[in-house]
Amino acid sequence: MIAAFFREVAAALAAIWADKGARSTMLGATLFFSVFFPQPYLAEVVRDMPVAVIDQDGSTLSRELIRRIDAADAVAVTRYAPDMPSARALFLKREVYGIVVVPPRFERDLLAGRSAPIAAFSDGGYFLLNSVMSSALTNAARSLGAEVQVGRLTATGVDAAAAMAVVEPLRVTAVPLFNPTGGYASFVLPAVFVLILQQTLLMGIGNLKAGRRPDGALATFADAVVYVGLYALWAGVVLVLLPWAYNLPYIGHIAVMYAVALPFLAAVTAMGFAVARLIPTREGVIFFLVVLGMPLFFLSGVSWPAEAMPAPLHAIAFAIPSTTAVPALVRVNQMGADLRSVEGTILIQFALCLAYSLLAVLAGRLRRLAPGARFGSHSV
Repeated sequence: MIAAFFREVAAALAAIWADKGARSTMLGATLFFSVFFPQPYLAEVVRDMPVAVIDQDGSTLSRELIRRIDAADAVAVTRYAPDMPSARALFLKREVYGIVVVPPRFERDLLAGRSAPIAAFSDGGYFLLNSVMSSALTNAARSLGAEVQVGRLTATGVDAAAAMAVVEPLRVTAVPLFNPTGGYASFVLPAVFVLILQQTLLMGIGNLKAGRRPDGALATFADAVVYVGLYALWAGVVLVLLPWAYNLPYIGHIAVMYAVALPFLAAVTAMGFAVARLIPTREGVIFFLVVLGMPLFFLSGVSWPAEAMPAPLHAIAFAIPSTTAVPALVRVNQMGADLRSVEGTILIQFALCLAYSLLAVLAGRLRRLAPGARFGSHSV
């Protein structure tokens, strides 16, 4: 029995290498996407976003405000426009991504203690740029306003420390836990790496198993062991080595990570067998998985909180292993969660593995019993 099992393991490894689709997906695509996908986000945060300024006041304080806006890391004042039509033309040409308008009598109103509003326009269709623009302008205006107000109070004889306490009675220090840089890569990449593992494993199994006669129990078990073992190695590369290489936050324990990753990979493998037996052709499986890729990203709760999704959609999402595995692996790797914190996810992955295994067995038996059943063969 043991010798037969190892023969099946060797046959499964040989099948992966012999099948061009499986080889390119399970070996090449996993590495390619894991290395290529992070490249656009390695800067972590937006820096020096070009901004145009319309200074209608031309005063000392208006120039100081502009200087403070330009001093922010996220934006850079690159153009001065005489009026709004000129600034709008620069915006539509994508030479700038934001416009700041300092109105007339800005300095006079500010020194007189009156409200001195400034206008800011940014690309609301691009939330990241809009947020950067708003943050830079708010910080510059707040610091300048506080400085002017403190100067006004000290001029009346108020102590400088007391004046600062009046202007800013509560000081807030924001500390971004588990993402010290507040970067986009540190936020999205750990979750995307898990989805890459899931999608390439599903596609690889689809290439190997779709349209073929179901193997016996021993061969199927050996295949599953090979797939899980291969992707356990990939999990170490993708979830441990690449975050270290890209300097992403990682404070988790590898043993706890594998305690979640191995049941997750087993559940994905069982799902792959079920999909391959339910869809009769390799092309059909690949098309189904490609179409399913983007919805799986949204259902994982990365781009939008899962708690804010409609309840029926959130319930359906639990049938996909990545829905619960992504937040669990992020908690372990980026937040240092212990085994007890993710034991519920581990049980869900085992339940999904069992459910998809039963579905695969049932689908295989129905195909054998179906009159006129045909099983295709694939060239490699």
